[in-house]
Amino acid sequence: MKPPSPTKCLLSVFAVCCLAAAAAAAERPHPLLTWVKRHPPEGTQGKPSPRMGYETSYGYDPLRRLLIRYAGHNQGGGGEQNSEVWTYDLDRDIWTLKEPNDAPPGVCCAQQNVFDDAAGKFIRFPAFSGSHGWQSPREIALKNSSVWTYELGSNTWRAMRPCPEVWPHPLRGAAYDVQHQVVVLHGGEGARHGTVVYDLYANTWHEMNPPEPVPDAGISQPGFTYDAVNRVFVLFGSQFQKDPRTWAYDLRANRWRELQVKQHPPAEESCPVLAADTRNGIVLCSVKGGEDRLETWVLDVAKPEWTRLKLQREPDFSGSRNRVLIYLPDENLFVLENRTNDEQQIWTFRYAEAPADKPRPQDLRVVTEAGGARLTWQAPADGASLRHNVYRGQGTRPWQVELKRVAEGLQQTEFKDTGLQQGGTYFYQVRGVDTQGNEGPPSDMARTQPPLPVDLCVSVLKPNRVELQWAKPGAEDIVGYHVERADVSAYSTDQVLRIKGRYRQTSEMAVGRIRQIGAFRRLTERPLTVPTFVDQQANLATGQQPPAGPALSDTPLPADELDTAGKPYRWATYAYRVAAVNRLGIESGPSPLRFTYPSAVQHVFAKEEGESRTRLKWQPNREQAVAGYLVYRQDGRWDTDPIVRLTPQPIRATEFLDEQAGRDTRRYEIVAVDALGQEGEPSQPVWSRREWRRYYVPYVGEWHQ
Repeated sequence: MKPPSPTKCLLSVFAVCCLAAAAAAAERPHPLLTWVKRHPPEGTQGKPSPRMGYETSYGYDPLRRLLIRYAGHNQGGGGEQNSEVWTYDLDRDIWTLKEPNDAPPGVCCAQQNVFDDAAGKFIRFPAFSGSHGWQSPREIALKNSSVWTYELGSNTWRAMRPCPEVWPHPLRGAAYDVQHQVVVLHGGEGARHGTVVYDLYANTWHEMNPPEPVPDAGISQPGFTYDAVNRVFVLFGSQFQKDPRTWAYDLRANRWRELQVKQHPPAEESCPVLAADTRNGIVLCSVKGGEDRLETWVLDVAKPEWTRLKLQREPDFSGSRNRVLIYLPDENLFVLENRTNDEQQIWTFRYAEAPADKPRPQDLRVVTEAGGARLTWQAPADGASLRHNVYRGQGTRPWQVELKRVAEGLQQTEFKDTGLQQGGTYFYQVRGVDTQGNEGPPSDMARTQPPLPVDLCVSVLKPNRVELQWAKPGAEDIVGYHVERADVSAYSTDQVLRIKGRYRQTSEMAVGRIRQIGAFRRLTERPLTVPTFVDQQANLATGQQPPAGPALSDTPLPADELDTAGKPYRWATYAYRVAAVNRLGIESGPSPLRFTYPSAVQHVFAKEEGESRTRLKWQPNREQAVAGYLVYRQDGRWDTDPIVRLTPQPIRATEFLDEQAGRDTRRYEIVAVDALGQEGEPSQPVWSRREWRRYYVPYVGEWHQ
């Protein structure tokens, strides 16, 4: 690959300085074909290592040049399944514990969550929850959506709640496709869904059902990555099986094939982790070579050929599910977290020197109008004299779109496209062209489909009056919104035995679990022009009724988990979602759905006072007519330990002092109560005098989560 062109760019001086600094940082020297231990460094004078446990997951935010670490066990190894977000600055060896607005239920066996480069968000899929203590069964039942996203810039988690949804299993394979801007998943312990795709932009799941042959649908912890150079997903190995095959999946063709290789890494319960080097076009594999050693292998998909690297030193040996491997394109480095018995280690590896990818057009935006669209973008950083070619394709699934050139040799960084079909979805890409006529790498794709609304708020003021409001998406061409409602059936906390076994106070006024979500029905004949809606046709006073017709989601409790004598939930339950509409008449994907009970309380913090008291604070809920808040306390780690309500009645304040917290470890959750007396989703739990707190002292303040 040729080095980047020295052509002057049209960006501002500030942007040029930022890019130059990033490029300089990206070219820092690193020995080739050598694992270098970066953390914990010997003799450090800074903060101690947080020494987090195994079964975690990673993403990389290239804008902020930070690794994002999510979930896994605590410092004791098999401790609670946490939902903590940490960032790691590789250059400065700095860990930072993030304390966000909310959090999904904690998980272990969380390998292979992903970072969506186009959206700039970390995507979290479910894994194992509720089996290692210090978790609320109600929190797991109500908040464990198939997809959550985390945005580092705003420190915000969102439950995406697509419907219908595929339920990814723990220890799956998952990887982000940078060309089509979707996530492909396969496998997972006990999974049956096979190969699936999640499109975050449209908040939609797709079951692919590729023809045979395919890897085992229930494979546990396969090595899995996306090779962007060869445009295939690569799958190899597992933690429990003996399977020597190396698989490649072509998303556009929807086809798996076995690569015919002469040799391969150890394949018997070897727990491989894979990552793809986008500069050199290879896939790196760290794998158990036996009971006491790791091995490093390289796959060249184009040949295809596996090669074992003979290195002076491998990372220290670690067991199953203890390693996560990721590649940083801007630094040309692989990063490995390796959790040994004694340390939470970070290692780096560079396969070969290679120039950085050429700059590409950035910030491609599409603004629709009747029968057309206007495109704008930023020229590549080295492209003052570049011209631009524009490509367009029509379709609903980005990987199926055939892009064809619709404009070429443009000097300006804008283009007006005409003759578009009203209601049709189009995808665009832009490529820079140098003075010799050579095209550079493409921009991200942009769609005529509008972004979906988020932060839908559902307020129940009366049994027959539900008010909705939502945040307007950041697109100037949105002309309206459609609102949809679905009938929902739910169990009360008094019916769910696992909840009833821990909560000392259960109720017909608190949902314990969603049983069914029926088909959505559109409530708006024409698009609304404002982001609000009042529904006076719903009637919560009718009580629980099964949804009519086929259900989009149906998860009844097994007989041994249902208390048939428990009081059913008093009120009828509904789900709402919203879609935006733009000038071309195209609808967005569905917003995250919301139910007719209060959402989770946000920004909960705790502070220990003295030897036995704990003070809590939180932000008021967005819903109207909130009657108050209930405070619950987990008095121990296990299912035999009670969860008690500390407030007999809802309190109006957004602060609470527990004078009887004691010296033992506690966790607290806050629940909002609406005008009908309905209890909302639990907040994320916060700690008081937490286990392993000596590791957190350097990373949290007086108020903490």
